[in-house]
Amino acid sequence: MPDRYLASLVCPLPEDIAHVKGAGDYDLALKMIERRLARNLPQMLRNRLETERMFLLRLPHCYTLNQADFLAEMREQVPDFTEDELGELLLDGKLDFIYLHGERYYHEDSIASLLKTQRQINCRAKDPYDQKKSPLNDVIARVKSGVPGWRFTIRATTTIADKIFDKNDLYRVHLPIPARSMQQEGASNLSASWEISHIDPEDAPQRTVYFEKQMNENQPLITDYTWVQRPRYVNPLDESIHEIIYPDARPVCEEDLCEQAPHVVFTPYLRALAKELKGDETDPVRIAYQFYRYATHEVMYAYQRPYLLIENGAEYAATQLRGDCGLYALLFISLCRICGIPARWQSGLYAAPGDVGSHDWAEFYSERLGWLPVDCSFGGGALRAQNEERWAFYFGNLDPWRMVANRMYYMPLCPPKAFPRYDPYDSQRAEVETQNRGLYGGEFRTRYEMTAWEELKE
Repeated sequence: MPDRYLASLVCPLPEDIAHVKGAGDYDLALKMIERRLARNLPQMLRNRLETERMFLLRLPHCYTLNQADFLAEMREQVPDFTEDELGELLLDGKLDFIYLHGERYYHEDSIASLLKTQRQINCRAKDPYDQKKSPLNDVIARVKSGVPGWRFTIRATTTIADKIFDKNDLYRVHLPIPARSMQQEGASNLSASWEISHIDPEDAPQRTVYFEKQMNENQPLITDYTWVQRPRYVNPLDESIHEIIYPDARPVCEEDLCEQAPHVVFTPYLRALAKELKGDETDPVRIAYQFYRYATHEVMYAYQRPYLLIENGAEYAATQLRGDCGLYALLFISLCRICGIPARWQSGLYAAPGDVGSHDWAEFYSERLGWLPVDCSFGGGALRAQNEERWAFYFGNLDPWRMVANRMYYMPLCPPKAFPRYDPYDSQRAEVETQNRGLYGGEFRTRYEMTAWEELKE
């Protein structure tokens, strides 16, 4: 699906097709789309229908648990979980599902999401999810004490699935690597098991290292790199502080205030929400703080289907009151921009010893303090752990366990991909393609391992 089709998501789906989709008759909806595409249509409507066709073909792969499956899997974790509890979760809007062929199917990660976010369920689980994160509390204390920085080394291992490997194909890989950002020095000591074809400059908006290789046998791509994080601590609500906290941050530009369809769109609902939350406040820091408070208190964390299959990420989070780290960031960014506060994207990895995974967060700007980071996802996690100090920290600050690869959202890769991206918006786990097509989830994977880390003395 070419990226240009994603902008068509602002076009409404024809009502009859939307009704059939909502009823779970995907087969009929696909037939209706094919019949409609045979007509002479405006280009945006054609793009929208072709995008919807892609949605209908992929969505069922994300929603794999019917009610019997859900209850059986949940009771493996929480033996006394009841069907009545499932009904209450539905009424409260805490479950992500679709209808398919007249039956309700739940998101494949629904149970993991509930254990992470629902205290009354998690406390009864055989293996409860731990919200405390004491090592995180310790490193936050070190940031507050003024530690000058941390150095990390990661090994990324990208493998092609044996079932699709073809020794006659040329494999092209874009792997995200550390970019220079306001709190991070770019990658150093970069080495790889494949010959490097191209490395983006340190200030690339989505920085990658690029490889091309034709293999007689399936060989993993192993990449090692080092970077340095230098987070600073500030209490943004202390109005006596007038200091640019990150003086080397990229200056404000037009893109930091504008819409970016399909996920940052100033819809009437988001405008109304921003106005309601802002109230009579005029200080941009306190306005942003209201947005952070709303997102962390009112939007429940939940694992999500790929963003490629979500029509408007910011509005989805604001109406469903569910989201993951990226949807939190999109909501915060959209609300800030609507109110004229520059805001932008950061993402890459949460990279702590023994715990490395994809993660997204945001930044906002004020003339008093310059650019500051905001992590609504980790703020929400702090609330679930009943840790108010940690919650306050993530408005304006970050822990050092980050690898920033992306400083902007929905940016092209270099060299350009020949085929549509697996994730057209972000770059965290690599993009892989052959001479004939792009690879998708299950056809390749990238695993990360932190191999070294140290606290810097100066």
